[in-house]
Amino acid sequence: MRPFFDFDLTTENSTTRVASSRLPARFVSTRSGLFFEWGLTHRAKVSETAGLVLSDQAAWELKRALLQSTWVAPPSLRKPTDFRSVCIDLELNELQLGDLKRAWWAALRRRHGRRCLSLCLRILPKQATLVDLNQVAAHQVILAARVAENPALAPLLANDRGMWNGLENWRLVKNRFLAVGLSAASWRWLARQPVAYIAKVDWSALSHLSWVNFHAALGRRLPIDWVDPQTAALKGFSGLGSWLRRHADRLQGAEALNVLRGVRLALERRQQSVGRAHKQELETEEFPLITDWLLASAASVKGRAARISRQWTYDTLMARQAHWHLVELDLDGGRPDVFWPEVLGMGSLNAKTDYFELTSLNALLNEAKKMHHCVPSYIDRCMAGDVCIFHLQIKGSHPQRATLEFQRTGARGWSISQLKGPCNSPVSAQLWAAAHELLVRVH
Repeated sequence: MRPFFDFDLTTENSTTRVASSRLPARFVSTRSGLFFEWGLTHRAKVSETAGLVLSDQAAWELKRALLQSTWVAPPSLRKPTDFRSVCIDLELNELQLGDLKRAWWAALRRRHGRRCLSLCLRILPKQATLVDLNQVAAHQVILAARVAENPALAPLLANDRGMWNGLENWRLVKNRFLAVGLSAASWRWLARQPVAYIAKVDWSALSHLSWVNFHAALGRRLPIDWVDPQTAALKGFSGLGSWLRRHADRLQGAEALNVLRGVRLALERRQQSVGRAHKQELETEEFPLITDWLLASAASVKGRAARISRQWTYDTLMARQAHWHLVELDLDGGRPDVFWPEVLGMGSLNAKTDYFELTSLNALLNEAKKMHHCVPSYIDRCMAGDVCIFHLQIKGSHPQRATLEFQRTGARGWSISQLKGPCNSPVSAQLWAAAHELLVRVH
């Protein structure tokens, strides 16, 4: 016996997808409420707060309500004009959920038109309801005029619907946001942002406006795919998001600014990295270490927390967190320094080129301070003997310096794995030649 309602629509008994876009569905307003009507044969009552975008669960409930409908069309009901080219005897129980969703959209277009529906979704991109659609339809002319002037700012119109009656320009919207904490510089910055950015932010909360002020103050963009509806809870940085939400009164302070700049540097490095494996390594291994240090800096009561400036790079950030984890947090059991056996030591390749092997924690920290990169994070590999790290220096009128890493290959073999200048910059051919010469000596 076939079930009354087949929820599993992927079985062999399921029908194929209905190709026609003109499905026999429409909305009907009566004294008892709003109904979704199917082919003049079934009706299901619809709440005014129903979302414009149907989820699978909502579509399932709608189909079940239609199948259970006992409504019978009266003899006086005539076939609507826009149904003349539509097959209204299409079997409802044979429809898949995707077909029902398309029928829902077709009914919305019949009721309000394509332009009004598109305008509503532009202004209210998240959780738009039938009530919202009716309100947009009532003020369609004036809202369409504002959106035409600046499409990127369309979601800001939903902040206060009371101003829709006389919204002659954007000045009223701007004044409303300035009154609740948005800066003038932020407004100018927002006007140049893509629609996707503004659509993702909950503009009804002051803390979110403060976050936007941060963006404008730094003058640098943050990829929107990293920001969730809570704005501050960033992928890989959930602890920082919790801290920001719990300290909303300190969002304009130096601690929160430190947090934002640190997060930005990390996200920029992830955005620049190539390959999913490398990005996952950043999220799972390096970002938690940065989070620990940023939270410790924000919670510091000694007033000695470092302040991240515009001149910092991601490698500076990694070097600073490594110093905090290895020295300030005293994770090495209280020892003032950590040493490991040297491979070659120090010496000169020629009259102008010197090399120094880094064989202690303090040596790695000093190298990071001079070269502005994250070499202290390699301490575990140095202690295990997997790598050995040197500082190369070419003297002269234009001195050059670089950090060289050899990686062990076999029992006694070594190979050049990294050669970086200050801030991980590329190095000259002279330094590469010196690195290969030093590789011969290490062997």
